[in-house]
Order: sequence, then structure tokens, then C-alpha cells
Amino acid sequence: MAIGRVMAGVNCIAFDEFYGLFENRLKRYDDDWDFELFLQIPNITKADILEYFENNFLGTIMGDSCEFSDVRFPLFFAKSENLANSIQPNYNSENVSIIGQLFLAGYIDFGSYYDDKDRDRIDYPTNLSYWKEDKYQAWIYFRDNFFYKNAFGKNCDEDILIYEGKEYTRENCPSYINKEGNPVLCGYSTMFGETSWDTPKYWSQYNIWVARTKKGSKYLEEILEPRFYNKYKDLSVEIDDNGNIIRWIGGINR
Repeated sequence: MAIGRVMAGVNCIAFDEFYGLFENRLKRYDDDWDFELFLQIPNITKADILEYFENNFLGTIMGDSCEFSDVRFPLFFAKSENLANSIQPNYNSENVSIIGQLFLAGYIDFGSYYDDKDRDRIDYPTNLSYWKEDKYQAWIYFRDNFFYKNAFGKNCDEDILIYEGKEYTRENCPSYINKEGNPVLCGYSTMFGETSWDTPKYWSQYNIWVARTKKGSKYLEEILEPRFYNKYKDLSVEIDDNGNIIRWIGGINR
């Protein structure tokens, strides 16, 4: 049994004080449990949930940029089927819209190329924000092909391999036997290789990266994180040894 705050600090994620219980004791290594707790906060609203998504998405872009697969975004990466089924029909388009608003405001950018010798750089002429004269049209194109066609969650079975200029699947791609006696596909992977904006069928969560701009960091650190913290700083929860909520203490500051 433990009592902890919803927000332990300004730049902490929600329910940070319960990581020891859920990961060490209950072996919950997924990113679902804290969001499951958040959804049970009394009188939580849809606006609160969308703000939670925004804070999580912008706040978990590691360093200046990272592969999209590394962003903490429970709507898309929920491992619990019950959780995914409960939130996706209700919040899918709204969450994509939040990402679009962050992009159009200049808080984030997307890229498909980086200089391996300068991994801290995020401003390339090939970034999505420069790709079209109309930034909004660039976003619509990216949204439709990356999110609505599920490129962000591509499985290895969906990988397109290129060999001698032709496209193959993993099932029909030519292969050879290596020295260890194991089959090796001849083609190179497009979902893990470099890509471009005009080849959306090759996009994946591994070759598209997202960056938080200086403007985005300023918004996160000076506005979003303090607002989120102040909203939940006086709310605590008591949880039993099995991860079940016993009672809430305090309330949301509105």
C-alpha cells in the first residue's frame, strides 16, 4: 500500500512516485499503467485527457529529436487491448490534431534525414516544415500517410525490401545461407532505411523522426509543464499492493 502524488514535480511525468510499485513489484514495464490511473481521476474531462496527451508527447521527445517509436504516446502504443479499445475510438483524431497543432505552431518538426556525424542537429532543409510552400498542406499529406495509414506502427511483416531495384516482401524476397547456416534476405529494409517524403509507403516509426524545436521547448518548460503541474499538484492517490486505487486525496485545481 502506498500514497503518492499525481505530479511529484514540474517536469515529472504523472504518477512518477509509483514506478517502484508498478515496475519493481508488479513487473508492469509497459507505459499503460499510469494512463490507466489518470483515466480514473474523479471528474476528469476530455480536455484534461487531451492535455495529458500533449504534455506526454511533447515532454518525452528525447534530446532534441528521436525516432517516432521512442515518443511516449499511449494512444497509439497502448499494449493493453482494453485500454486501446477504450481510448482510440474517442480520441484518435483529436490526438492527431494535437500533433498537427504543435507542428503548425512551430513547436515540433518531422524529418526523414539526419547527419550521422551531427546527431544534435534538427533543422534540415529536408524537414517536413520546408517540404511544401504551404505548411498546412504538408501536414495534411503527412497526417494522412503516416497516421491514418498506420505507418507509425508498421510491423516487420509489412516491411518492403528492395533487391536489384525490385520490391519484395519478407516472404518472397530472395535469400542466401550464411556461414552459420542461417537464411539471410538479400534485400534491404525500407522501414529501417533512409526515406523521403515522396515515398510514404516506405515510412515507418523507425525512419521518421520528430524533433522539439527551441520554440517548442520554451512552450513546454514555461507554459505546458507548469500548467499541468499546478493543475494536479494537490491531488494524491492511495494504491494497494496490487495496483488498485483505494481512494483519492485532494482534487484538481481548476
